[in-house]
Amino acid sequence: MRTTLLLCSLALPWPAAVRADDTLPSVTISVDRTAQRRNDTVSTITVGHDELIRQGDRALIDVLKRLPGVSVGGAPGAGQGQQIALHGLGQGYTLVMLDGVAVPNDFALDSLDPELVERVEIRRAATAEFSAQAIAGAINIVLKKAAAKPQREFKLGASTSAGLHAGSATLQWSGKRQSLTYALAGTLSRTARASDIDEWDRNLDIDGNTTALRHVPQRETVRVYGLELAPRLSWAMADEASLAWQSLVSVKRLATRHLGMETAYVGGSSSYPDNHSDFDQESSTVRSDLQWLRKLGAGASLDVKLGVNYNHRSNDFVFEGRGPGPERVLRATHLVDSGVDDAGVTFSGSYRLQLGEHHLLAAGWDAGRRRRADFRRERQLLAGAEPALSDEAYAATAARLALYAQDEWEVSARWSLYLGLRWEGLRTASGQVNVRSQVWSPLLQSLWKLRGEDQLRLALTRTYKAPEIFELLPRRYTVDNGNSATNPDTRGNPALRPELAWGIDAAYEYYPAKGVLLGLSGSLRQVKGVMRDQLYLAGERWVATPVNGGDALVRGLELEAKLPLGAVDLRANLARNWSRVTGVPGPDNRLDSQLPWSASAGGDYRLARLPLSLGASFTYQAGVRARISNSMLAYAGVKRELDAYALWKWSDKLRLRMSGANLLGQRHVTRGVFDDGDGRMLRSVSAASDPTWRLMLEGSL
Repeated sequence: MRTTLLLCSLALPWPAAVRADDTLPSVTISVDRTAQRRNDTVSTITVGHDELIRQGDRALIDVLKRLPGVSVGGAPGAGQGQQIALHGLGQGYTLVMLDGVAVPNDFALDSLDPELVERVEIRRAATAEFSAQAIAGAINIVLKKAAAKPQREFKLGASTSAGLHAGSATLQWSGKRQSLTYALAGTLSRTARASDIDEWDRNLDIDGNTTALRHVPQRETVRVYGLELAPRLSWAMADEASLAWQSLVSVKRLATRHLGMETAYVGGSSSYPDNHSDFDQESSTVRSDLQWLRKLGAGASLDVKLGVNYNHRSNDFVFEGRGPGPERVLRATHLVDSGVDDAGVTFSGSYRLQLGEHHLLAAGWDAGRRRRADFRRERQLLAGAEPALSDEAYAATAARLALYAQDEWEVSARWSLYLGLRWEGLRTASGQVNVRSQVWSPLLQSLWKLRGEDQLRLALTRTYKAPEIFELLPRRYTVDNGNSATNPDTRGNPALRPELAWGIDAAYEYYPAKGVLLGLSGSLRQVKGVMRDQLYLAGERWVATPVNGGDALVRGLELEAKLPLGAVDLRANLARNWSRVTGVPGPDNRLDSQLPWSASAGGDYRLARLPLSLGASFTYQAGVRARISNSMLAYAGVKRELDAYALWKWSDKLRLRMSGANLLGQRHVTRGVFDDGDGRMLRSVSAASDPTWRLMLEGSL
């Protein structure tokens, strides 16, 4: 450790990613995002607030699917459990941050209102200022800051989908009193969705004869009530110093009702062919940061940031299973009371210095500690048997310390370099198992401006993927009905270690006119120690647990275009991804169900004679086959989504927006196949999704 600290202290200082609008009252100006992206040495795509709210989306995750190079996994409109991906690789590989601080994979972006977000930054290659836990890249979500002028804005929305109604109310209030600038953004919402699910299960013997065939139609409804608040205070202090406090508070209540009715055509039925379950969850999340910035002499500055976060979830689950036959006698009742308390603290700081006209240097640290405690109390009441009781509790901690340095160097008018070095030490503890690891991450990015219109980019990175804290807990999550190789129980592994990767990114960008962009980029990653699920039989039940096994080669190509044509703005994106895992036999030995193809296209039109704007966007994700192990193959079907909106602007203070999401209403299909040589198990699930129509009244006071 001492050697590591000494080496990091000798590294080049790095420029902290501290911007004036992150700490001081911002001034509303028109920003040419394309020009800003063109001139930044570090490849960053910045999407501003106006673009984020353009189509009237209720959740930020619905906005992200339309951004360049970003895809969102999961069924259309599912919300829960959806994964944000760059290069086709989801969270864990893609670093997701809130105000520069990494969020856990289960952070609910499906409930974060775009109205609370100032901008989204997409970085395809890692930088030293943020965690190197970004094999596929990073997405930074920056919450809204206080404006220089007082703001009093409101938005009232109502929506409907499949006969279920929802609504939301948003208020933004900001102002300034002497040296104090304040802002409060809040959203109160109710959402509802329903889905008809069609499941088929089929077993075949070694000769290909069907030994079991079951059809399980299901109905699931979900209702969510939420409150989000994003307060911010900023003080301008003496000696060019400032102090800023930013928080995000989210309170949510979720109710899920699930009903399944099974019909067995061949062979026997499952244990509970007639079953229903109720799942109720109350959750609260608090994230709060205190940031102090002090400008020093000779163009230097010091920035220190302290953050705390807390997430609590309380779950109540009731499962009732009835037996086969016309009587459908109640055979089992499962009552589960469970919960999670996840708390963490972060402490970071940086010193930055402008050295002449061509070097921006800085150095800093980033430390954090997180503890997660889970409990699960279960009572199983089986017909003709004594009640079975269980009470489990697990806890795990994760601590990290990072030291980093970087230099942004303008070598000439046409060539600039970014040099970074980050050391990060990790320690995880769960039960009696303690795992320590450390990662050195040298980072290089370069920009060459060839002529007045085109330029080249190159990035070399060393990154990693650490196991999520819940993957370390040896707690077992059981399937209430129909446990099989294609529907196993899951269990964590305290001995998991991080994946390590070397990467290279290259891009060609062409800017023939103001606001116009044509780009081609490619990427290559070599990943060591891939984490993948291992399937095994524990008694009579199938269980999946994550293990380190094998290496992976990941490749990608991406095309991007932005074409502003007077009153019409057009944009398009196309991505092709490949990967191969050596620890799993091919074909289809793909890394973490990586998307092979994704594409998006959209346009906006502003009418000249009417205060009306129209727009639409289409997103496409190809079907993917992924081999999980020697005997397990998974498939996710094609996903197509069409969204549209219309905005009528009565005045600068009153607008009406109508939007339609998921207008194609496509069914989402997933399949699993298990074949161990003695027979095959097939499971196919098709989930319906419905269009959502939303009307929103927007105004300012």
